[in-house]
Amino acid sequence: MGVPRRFVAPNDCLNCSLRQKGDFCHLPDHLLESFNLTGHLTLYPAGAMLLREGQIPRGVYIICSGRAKLSLEARDNKTVILKIADRRQLIGLSAIVSNRPSPMTVTTLETSQVKYIERDSFLSLLQQDARALLTCATMIAQEVVGSFDDVHELLMARSSTEKLARLLLSWVAGETHNQELRVAANFTHEEIAQMIGSSRETVTRLFSDMRRKELIRLEGSTLVIPNRVALQALA
Repeated sequence: MGVPRRFVAPNDCLNCSLRQKGDFCHLPDHLLESFNLTGHLTLYPAGAMLLREGQIPRGVYIICSGRAKLSLEARDNKTVILKIADRRQLIGLSAIVSNRPSPMTVTTLETSQVKYIERDSFLSLLQQDARALLTCATMIAQEVVGSFDDVHELLMARSSTEKLARLLLSWVAGETHNQELRVAANFTHEEIAQMIGSSRETVTRLFSDMRRKELIRLEGSTLVIPNRVALQALA
């Protein structure tokens, strides 16, 4: 299989409109200038592998835009999707800091703008300013807490129905209202099965059951949850 084509984008972190308060790229001006000159920006197509499980990464990847799936191979050779990383997330940080192999494979799900910085350059950047170091420490802490929450959710769910319900609810967790919650249904049944540790056939059957019970419905590529409270009863 050939390597997916990728396109190099011009470095311009100083004028990037994607930066947000609190993310790694929201650095003091003098440090951002150094960050702008470090590494390179690349547009990756969907299906491009950024990191491979078991290999020591040569640098870190910052997802400026787009999404990537973080997965690993289970003992039964099945793929398990641990989480979906979206923009502003820094990939490979814990492996670089600990100098250990990557515990997961990272693959883009869609066209994604990614900034890559080699290990030595990145570590040198951290040594320049305590705020950059603190930002990375915060990110690692968030990664640990997020992993704990994911494992907790998986262990608490006793059936595939509960796991699927919890997954769907997590997609709309940021919505404060109850009626007509909408989310882009851009994962295949196989990918959803990999997220909840089930099979594609089971996920297809569960979606059919939920639609029949009017817990969810599909409107084109949009998944609609008519009543979050009713779905919560399954979780």
